[in-house]
Amino acid sequence: MIEARGRHAIRGSHEDEWEVECEVLPGLEGFLARELRRRLAGRVHGIADSGRASLRFAFRGPLADLLSLRVAQAAFLVLEFAGQRPTTLLGDQNLRRLTAAVDVVRQLHPPETFGGFRFSAAGRDSTTFRRLAEALAEQTGLRHQPDNGELLIRVRPAPQGGWQALVRLSPRPLATRHWRVHNLPGALNATIAAAMVELTSPRAQDRFLNLMCGSGTLIVERLLRSPAAEVVGCDESEQALAAAQANLEAAGLGGQARLLRSDATRTDLPTSHFDAICVDPPYGNLVGSHRQNLLLYPSLLREAARLAAPGAALVVVTHELRLLESCLREGSAWELERSIRVFQSGQRPGIYLLRRRPDEAPRSPCP
Repeated sequence: MIEARGRHAIRGSHEDEWEVECEVLPGLEGFLARELRRRLAGRVHGIADSGRASLRFAFRGPLADLLSLRVAQAAFLVLEFAGQRPTTLLGDQNLRRLTAAVDVVRQLHPPETFGGFRFSAAGRDSTTFRRLAEALAEQTGLRHQPDNGELLIRVRPAPQGGWQALVRLSPRPLATRHWRVHNLPGALNATIAAAMVELTSPRAQDRFLNLMCGSGTLIVERLLRSPAAEVVGCDESEQALAAAQANLEAAGLGGQARLLRSDATRTDLPTSHFDAICVDPPYGNLVGSHRQNLLLYPSLLREAARLAAPGAALVVVTHELRLLESCLREGSAWELERSIRVFQSGQRPGIYLLRRRPDEAPRSPCP
């Protein structure tokens, strides 16, 4: 049994209430909160920002339903323990609770998913954590693998005193998509892609275009979000299109998107055709260069404007903030509706939601 929210025992039924924490990229907290309310309406309550780039909430129902969250980086089952030191976890009752939490997580996956466990904690090499590892290994039959154990247990001081143990619900972060069988340098983080798709306000009648589609992250995330009337991806690289096709197949979406080899600034696609367009152009560091982007960005915005239906959404993610904003100031057919900064891997790219002006013909967005 696991004690939920310090009030009652729970056993894994649809009526159980769990304390859960979901990690999220800083800047995407609002997207995750909306996803939780949209997909798990009536079963999630008390959503709160933990202050650690994560949301904390109570969840009623099977934990397996959390494994398909699109914006969360990872999801954890949270246990609270009274005590001034982490040795409190070694107490008989607390160790049983932790072992039960590990068992609950293991039951969410096929039997051979977890071969070992590891701790993420300050002082994880201390005598206390060695003793805890030995006890947990004995109770669960899992090996303690400090560097690569699939089952992650995070131990930290609780904000109001005592200790917390957070057991990750999946062997890998949720952001590490199972369908990503082929990758390319600079591939878009899937949770950012999910947020970009959400900014288009997806509808079943949408005609969706992903310019410079790369390995297909935005295409897959759009199709997994909801049906669309048409989904098209274009890239001038055969290698990228092959990767995108492989990822679509791995996601069970083969045949649901049309992939075209094309320069994103000069496509043969029809004018005023698409309702939603997403693009992840080169930032100019890992892929491309700033000098190249000076020519690429205005051409890309101009072609997107040609392809977009009046009122269509264009969502762009980039670290070339000044360049993009300069292009938008210089007679662009696009109106800036919203921008969000996201922190990821030492960078802070911006996500821009642009709206096609209905009364302006496409023209050069900057000199």
